[in-house]
Amino acid sequence: MARALQALGEQLQAEATCPLCLELFSRPVLTACGHSLCSPCAQVLLGSPPRPAACPQCRATVEPGSLRPNFPLGAVAELAAALEEAAGEEAKRPRCSEHGEALELFCQSCFQVLCPRCREEGPHCGHRTRPAEEAAKILRETLQSNLVFLEKEKEEFNPKGESRINMLMGTVASEQQKLRTAFEQLQQFLREQEGALLAQLDGAHARLSEQHREYTCRVSERGTLLEELVEEIQKKRDQPAVEFLMDVAGILDRCVEAKVPVPDPVSSELQRTVSNLCKTSERVLAVLGDFRVDLLSKMDTERVKVLLDLETASRYLTISSDCRTLQIAEGWQNLSDTPKRFTGSASVLGSQGFTAGRHYWELEVGDGNNWAVGVALESVQRKESLMMAMEKIWALRMDWDRSYTALTMPPAPLSLQEEPRRIRVHLDYEAGQVTFYNTDNMQQLLQFKVSFSEKVFPYFWLGLPGTYIKLRS
Repeated sequence: MARALQALGEQLQAEATCPLCLELFSRPVLTACGHSLCSPCAQVLLGSPPRPAACPQCRATVEPGSLRPNFPLGAVAELAAALEEAAGEEAKRPRCSEHGEALELFCQSCFQVLCPRCREEGPHCGHRTRPAEEAAKILRETLQSNLVFLEKEKEEFNPKGESRINMLMGTVASEQQKLRTAFEQLQQFLREQEGALLAQLDGAHARLSEQHREYTCRVSERGTLLEELVEEIQKKRDQPAVEFLMDVAGILDRCVEAKVPVPDPVSSELQRTVSNLCKTSERVLAVLGDFRVDLLSKMDTERVKVLLDLETASRYLTISSDCRTLQIAEGWQNLSDTPKRFTGSASVLGSQGFTAGRHYWELEVGDGNNWAVGVALESVQRKESLMMAMEKIWALRMDWDRSYTALTMPPAPLSLQEEPRRIRVHLDYEAGQVTFYNTDNMQQLLQFKVSFSEKVFPYFWLGLPGTYIKLRS
């Protein structure tokens, strides 16, 4: 149909075209021989002054003054011009890339322009559509209302976020300075107190050294005196009476001197001084330890509540009803052998795993031995012995002989100065650190450096009856 209309339009244009200028007729005139020319073209053909000329179509003579206006042909030429303009506008309209037809519809569901065939055949079939012009009018009004709102917003736009950020930055900077000042003052105070206590201890040490030298000298002198007197008396006792009596008084005086008790190595006053200084030192150390624990507890944002995961617990373990305490069971327990359960070792995992962040939990171990606490990867081997699983475990272990081991692959012996009973396990996932502390004094016991790439769980193991592991709330 479109092609037929195009052909008719082309035929109409051919009929309305001047044979001289080959443009659409402009004020056409009719010759006596029945052909038509544009009025300007006829004037050019007849010349100036006008004279007879041959018709450009049939060569018949065209006399000046014989031309008559051809109004119907002029109307046809105007119609042809209008059709040509409409065809040009139609050619400029966007067309559907799939069907080649003009995009004259708008899908209100998908906000897309369509051709009629898209509405009837494609995925937009059944969607609500409007004529493109109507939809454009409605959306222009919508955009205009948005424009009015946005222009008003633009005029009134005065964000205060930057001032708030600056205020917060100033607050942070102020807190930083306060902390620096407070810690510097605290450090200065501690240094002064440290200096004063150490000076007193140094003075006591110097006095002890002096009294030690005096005591050593007196002991040496007394030893020499005793040796001399023993030797002299042994010689004197067998002498004749007169010779024996000649200097016996001096020997007796020296015997009296030798019987005088050797003075105490340390004076009672100095002993009291040392005792008082030791008590003061103990109190200071206790205060510092309490201060350290108290400071860390008040800054604490990383503590997590860890419970024992019953689904992973070995058949050789007994778990308390609150899932906080584990012990070696009195006998083998009839539990289902699931993929999560440890069957090769008396192990259990915590119920919560971690893939990011800093976290810690605290626990208490009994007086017995052969226990281990730490972390394990989710993929840790659960059906083999502890030795086979250590590749994915990082733990602190007390062995059967009460020695300590860094439990990883390979295990490494540890030399600890104390037997911790309350332990903090700290996990820093991004930094790849697992650190163990004695909770009583916050002294570091052990630290592992690891590169984690999967979920990490708290890990617990018992080797012998007689002890327990209890998670602290």
